[in-house]
Amino acid sequence: MTPTKATSSSGSAAAAAAAAAAQQNHTPVPTPHTKPHAFTQQRLDPLGALAVWTIVPGIALVVFGYAVVTTVLQADEIRHPFLAVLALAAAAVASAALVSAVRPSRSPVRQTSLLLIVSLGLAAHLLDQAGRWGSNSLVQDDFGPIALGFLLVALAPFRPWRELALAAVLASVVVAAVTLPQEPFRSVRVPSGVFVVVAVTQVLALGLAAAAYSRRIVRQLLAWQTDARRAIARRTEESRGSVVRQVVEQQLASLQPGVFPLFDGVLERGEVTKADINRANELAAGVRRAIVAHIDETWLDAVIARERTALLERGKDPLLVVADPEHRAAHFGTQQRAATSALISMLCLAPGFDPRSLVVQADTEPDSEPDTQVDPPSDRQQRHSGIDTFSIRVALDLPPRRVRALLRSYTAVLRVVFPWVRVSIRRPGLTLEFGDKRPRPVPPVR
Repeated sequence: MTPTKATSSSGSAAAAAAAAAAQQNHTPVPTPHTKPHAFTQQRLDPLGALAVWTIVPGIALVVFGYAVVTTVLQADEIRHPFLAVLALAAAAVASAALVSAVRPSRSPVRQTSLLLIVSLGLAAHLLDQAGRWGSNSLVQDDFGPIALGFLLVALAPFRPWRELALAAVLASVVVAAVTLPQEPFRSVRVPSGVFVVVAVTQVLALGLAAAAYSRRIVRQLLAWQTDARRAIARRTEESRGSVVRQVVEQQLASLQPGVFPLFDGVLERGEVTKADINRANELAAGVRRAIVAHIDETWLDAVIARERTALLERGKDPLLVVADPEHRAAHFGTQQRAATSALISMLCLAPGFDPRSLVVQADTEPDSEPDTQVDPPSDRQQRHSGIDTFSIRVALDLPPRRVRALLRSYTAVLRVVFPWVRVSIRRPGLTLEFGDKRPRPVPPVR
């Protein structure tokens, strides 16, 4: 085998290995912290849920407005005005809790929020029934069952369908238990079961519709994601050969100016000199450095390189730094990568951005407490050795209020795809910290 052929063969093998390793670094993995039974539209499609939340304040207003109107129209049936006022207060608090729970700044919606909202809705219904006890002539004009149903409908994009269905069933049981004893007070004489069916249907119809929507949209999103992953896998497999060829060509192009002249000189002289050996060592070291640098590159490096190029095209002098020596970014899931990439792109395009200030760093220890916190960490979010944490530091010469406005939709998505997010503002400095549990290493197969 001639030296040229040997070099080409070894260069091809090294380039193929580099291409495979780099491709593995860029291949996203599913977001690990969401269990399948907890899938919701908000977790699978954060942007879609962000668009849906704008109708929630309208639903909350309808719930409270309907409670007020029905109470006023049926004032002659109220025996205990104080309890009726408390019922309206509970309905108002339930509506306010709904709006507060689904706000983008508090995403994702927790199970405790569902329990609180449904409990307040049931409390409003029980207080309303207690205020009318003994004079409630009809059941279909009570606001409680309808209000409970609408509250569950508003939560459909944010909680799993099993929780919504269970909440609807439990609420129906409570409504039935309160409706049945009031049969002697009704103005219409029908079997007592009819009143129960009328009251329960209002809750079950809306509640189960909410559960059906949640179940259907989650299945569609999962099916779409599965199809997308399969298409990506097929395209990756199809393009693997061309990627390897491109890398091989690049490596051979880099070898041609130095290696080939060295071999030509050795062939002409018919002997290997000490200078040839030293030159060969230098060239080999350069090839190793190039291959290692290519293997070490992650998707985050590619994002930073893209933004650096865009800033250069705009006439800026960027200094964008990535400090991730342990390649923790490779553990990010698909949604986490997309959210982080979109955030970095937005920061680089934001007004007042200092192109020499962006630093993305893998970190484990918090900095000093900031002057202003958009989302201070709770006890549940305290860091430990099993969490990979990242910080993005950048200088934005903008008022804190405007910075919050810029970040609102981005941090809403970050809070869905990462277990915890912390934002600190100290003009002109902005620090975003987020983290996720480190995936457990897969034991080797023996």
